[in-house]
Amino acid sequence: MLNHPSITKIVWFTNLAIAATAFTTPHNKRCTRSICNPLFQQSEETVADTVTTNTPQKPLWMKCINAVVPSKVTALNEAVAMVANVSREEANNLIEMGAVWAKMDLLTDDDVLDQYYGSDYSANIQYADFPSGWGAGNDGLNEREEEEEESLDDYIERQMSLRYRRILTPSTIEPGTDIRVYPHPRRFPSCYEFADQNRLLYEDTTFVVVDKPPMLPTQPEPSNYEECCPGCVNLLMGPFTTIEGEPVQRPLICHRVDSCVGGCVVLSKDGNGQKVFTDLQRQRKIKKLYKAVTTEPVPLGMHVHWMWKPLVARGQVGGTACQFVSHIPPISRKKAKSWIRCVLEVVECKPISIDENAGHGYNPGDKQHYQSTIRLVTGRKHQVRAQLASLGCPLIRDTLYEPIAGLTLEKLEEEASEEVMDEAMTRVRVPTEPIGLQAHAILFAGVKAKAGTPWWGKDEAVDGVSTASKAATITETTDPYADYTTTASGMKYLIIKEGEGAAPSAGSTVKAHYTGWLDGFDSQKKFDSSRTQGRPLTFKVGTGQVIRGWDESFSTMKVGERRKIILPSRLGYGDRGAGNIIPGGATLYFDVELLDIF
Repeated sequence: MLNHPSITKIVWFTNLAIAATAFTTPHNKRCTRSICNPLFQQSEETVADTVTTNTPQKPLWMKCINAVVPSKVTALNEAVAMVANVSREEANNLIEMGAVWAKMDLLTDDDVLDQYYGSDYSANIQYADFPSGWGAGNDGLNEREEEEEESLDDYIERQMSLRYRRILTPSTIEPGTDIRVYPHPRRFPSCYEFADQNRLLYEDTTFVVVDKPPMLPTQPEPSNYEECCPGCVNLLMGPFTTIEGEPVQRPLICHRVDSCVGGCVVLSKDGNGQKVFTDLQRQRKIKKLYKAVTTEPVPLGMHVHWMWKPLVARGQVGGTACQFVSHIPPISRKKAKSWIRCVLEVVECKPISIDENAGHGYNPGDKQHYQSTIRLVTGRKHQVRAQLASLGCPLIRDTLYEPIAGLTLEKLEEEASEEVMDEAMTRVRVPTEPIGLQAHAILFAGVKAKAGTPWWGKDEAVDGVSTASKAATITETTDPYADYTTTASGMKYLIIKEGEGAAPSAGSTVKAHYTGWLDGFDSQKKFDSSRTQGRPLTFKVGTGQVIRGWDESFSTMKVGERRKIILPSRLGYGDRGAGNIIPGGATLYFDVELLDIF
């Protein structure tokens, strides 16, 4: 078994590539420094002229202006108008979009905790300019690292130096305050596709799952707080309410999906749901399915590759824009600590045709295209894109990984390959169009969601009958509840786990887990779940504290028993229903478990 390339070679290659990829940094590190006075303000054109001819020109949205609010100026919009050379009205628009920042002298404990957990989205002042891996504009494919998470203490120590906070409402400001203004915010028109309510895939009291359109970031950009996944979901699909009935000011992102990738994105209505999702993620209890399109067939089976850990660590800044992987495992457990294992399984790869007249702007030419179904076992930054490219099967339109197709880290040991890699890195570009990848489906804690048709078109029919049609035919010809017992009241139940403890008597206090659905078990209409929330329910049996069907079911269960129950509306919420979630006359489907009796 060969050894990995030496650390010095990887660091050398990383440093070599930084100049070629500097333009991919989420925001400009070389902001203009000025006093809020036209006589002292350096123009953006001057900054642009200082860039060497060897450095790619940065787009306008990456440029920002740093300034100090002068004496006698206390209105934020006035200071912004002076800095950006715009009208007061335009300054207000920049503020409300989230393109204005102020530097604070002190961070309170609550400020840092809110920033770490991301739970206080109702405040008018918000953090950002997080390093890559933490924040705005990150192109990470998935979620937070599953191994060796940064501790809260380490995070607090590192973040104390980051004191710029986003100002979201026109307000007063102290003279002498440092401010940062992005005069040309980056815009994401695709966010308004959330006006289509079909993009709301799932909602319960804790989670919201949406079908994110491509070319939309999951998290805010430094220059744009509103046009991102949580901002537009809240604006166009809300209002949402928590399990306590409180309004949700802004949903919280549970994981990340690349801007250029569409598909399933999970948001939480509160911080507790966000933590539950993270715990499930660490325990590998979240199942994800991707659809990928390439011009080369992808080998079926399990693929295990390795990423160099320092390049994908959360909070890491700089380095290559794309992720190289190694196909050779570390030679020892000690060396493996510097590497991250990436695992995915290609379960299907079939040839497809793409209609160039479908309005997506992609010209397939005369090349054969292949659509692969991929089960993601681990979730790493750019994992699907990097692994498929290393196999010589880059995704269509993926300009970040097409130039490095077939190149792996172990090739750094070959002298001739260094120049090839160096040349390839000069051609990588962050995609400006949707790439051939969709986060097709996600399953966790009883939640199931599947995205709609990807931008490249529908799956081809099989034998003239689609999979959905076959499933419908089977459902129509069989009774899915034939094995259930029906009681005199009309309740149906099926014991799926036998209990060995005692049965509760009337008035006994019990502790139970439950999940409830409309339209059948495991449907997309799950309306409540104690398992998702991580909080079992406690109540007295037979006293009317819960719906009639629950009193009947739990009175005949034993501790440890788990069963599925189907309740007609008269045993549930009747003709009146319950709020905006359960309509009148609804049949309820529950998975319940008796945990304890007090």
